[in-house]
Amino acid sequence: MPLPLALRVVAPAARPQAARLGLAAGSVLVQVGLELLRPWPLALAVDHALAAGARPLRLPVLGELGATSALVLAALATVVLTVGIGALDLVLERSAEGAAERIGARVRSDMFTRLLTRSLRWHDRTRVGELQSRMSTDVGRLQDAVVATTTTLVPDAVMVAAVVVLMARLDPMLAVVGLSVVPVLALLVVVQRRQVRAAQLAARSTSGRLASTTTDLLRNIRAVQAFGRHDRAETIHGADNHAVLRAELRAVDVTARWTPVGDVVLALGTGLVLVVGGTHVLRGGLSVGALLVVLAYLSSLYSPVKNLARLSTVLAKASVSAGRVREVMVCEEAIREHPLAVPAPSLRHGIWFEDVSFGYEPGRPVISHLTLAVRAGETVCLLGASGGGKSTLTYLLLRLYDVDSGRVTLDGVDVRDCTLASLRSRFAYLPQDPWLLDATLAENIAFGTPDADREQVREAARLARVEEFVARLPLGYDTPLGENGVRLSGGQRRRVALARAVLGDAPMMLLDEPTASLDQASAEAVLDAVGATVGAGAGTGAGVVSGAPGRRTTLIVTHDPRLAVMADRVLELRPGDPTGTPVVTVERR
Repeated sequence: MPLPLALRVVAPAARPQAARLGLAAGSVLVQVGLELLRPWPLALAVDHALAAGARPLRLPVLGELGATSALVLAALATVVLTVGIGALDLVLERSAEGAAERIGARVRSDMFTRLLTRSLRWHDRTRVGELQSRMSTDVGRLQDAVVATTTTLVPDAVMVAAVVVLMARLDPMLAVVGLSVVPVLALLVVVQRRQVRAAQLAARSTSGRLASTTTDLLRNIRAVQAFGRHDRAETIHGADNHAVLRAELRAVDVTARWTPVGDVVLALGTGLVLVVGGTHVLRGGLSVGALLVVLAYLSSLYSPVKNLARLSTVLAKASVSAGRVREVMVCEEAIREHPLAVPAPSLRHGIWFEDVSFGYEPGRPVISHLTLAVRAGETVCLLGASGGGKSTLTYLLLRLYDVDSGRVTLDGVDVRDCTLASLRSRFAYLPQDPWLLDATLAENIAFGTPDADREQVREAARLARVEEFVARLPLGYDTPLGENGVRLSGGQRRRVALARAVLGDAPMMLLDEPTASLDQASAEAVLDAVGATVGAGAGTGAGVVSGAPGRRTTLIVTHDPRLAVMADRVLELRPGDPTGTPVVTVERR
């Protein structure tokens, strides 16, 4: 059965829901008991009111009842049992569905936390849309498995056991006849499950690719429209969409073609019981009412087996989804923090890259045997062609990646020996892509420093020259910026990202291509903002060099020679031998 894997995946999230799941299980037991009583009012009406020569009904409390009274009692019993079963259905659905929703929310939360801490090497290989599919569709199928297990699998298992016992007590021969088709149905379930699981695995894989394609195309909708390539986008999406359709239709076909087979087997079993049981009635060995009860129990026996055949589809989907969720939860690719890690130093001396080599892929180094020093309080500008490893140096400083060989140190302390939180808190970082949240301007500036008050946000905005355009926004600092800051120009977005970087007490600044892809006016505004923030102090955390307390140590990665004017040193990173890509540094003052 595929269920155990799904249960193992959801088990940590299910433990807090033990009370709700326990209530659902208790409701199941009572409900099964009422279901077992449901055929008896009909048997009572037939044997004591409707059948020829019906016997009067004698009850301990009510005494002897006539035919009409027996019919009324049977009708009342039917209504009471139905109301009771319906009430228990309500309790069962609310408790099981509620527990499943809470479990799903916990699994999604755990997955997201896990994703945030996986290494960038892993994220580089994994498409965002695929991860979104796992967190939505796959988690949803695990929730379906939880509900199905509680509301279908458990009650059906209890019902089968109870019905077998009761049928054996009523008529052992009929019980044997009825149970004779169960092994055949069980075999059908096993075969169906295997085929459905294989079909669902293919369907989920193609569905993940479709989610990735859709996310990628919609994220770049401006480029699609600007180039007038709606046709190309529709072709790309259509190919993946048709692949999903074909895979899902194959899964539907596998499921559908087994349904009538199970129905035929069930019909054969029912027919055999009707013939054998009818013979017993004709011979006087069994009453008509008792035969009706046996047939009702037989339906109760077959229905769970039939439900299990259908349930195998849900569980097969859950098994595939559990495997996809588990891949995320057990992934160990992460930047590890040393058990004896220490807080990162506040930088009193400098940053050193000591014989550093690094490549994003094995055998393809981006940086090879690089040695570089940045003194505390110094502003260093890194120039060079694309692919020379300039941005990579900032990633290594932040430990977004670890070096392949050599080491990166702050005041002589290897960054791999520092706690991640303290290390990254030492840097004010402006990435090459100044991504913004779909939130207000103030929330975006304060993203890296959530405890900052409004005055600190305003001060960071002043330094980054954000205040120059705040007045033009409809709600000022409370204006929502839209997805990735779509309501701002490129230069404005970079200035907001710069304000976010400088907010706080980080003694070091890392600016990655702050003027890239900007027009001259926007670039000039960003240059002015960079000049203001580079010269600004960083509180007690900043280094003290040449009698200039509070000056931030700054590393600027750029193609723009205008940024070199504000630097103490300019280093040009030039690729050497293309086979090994060693880096040569040329210092210019």
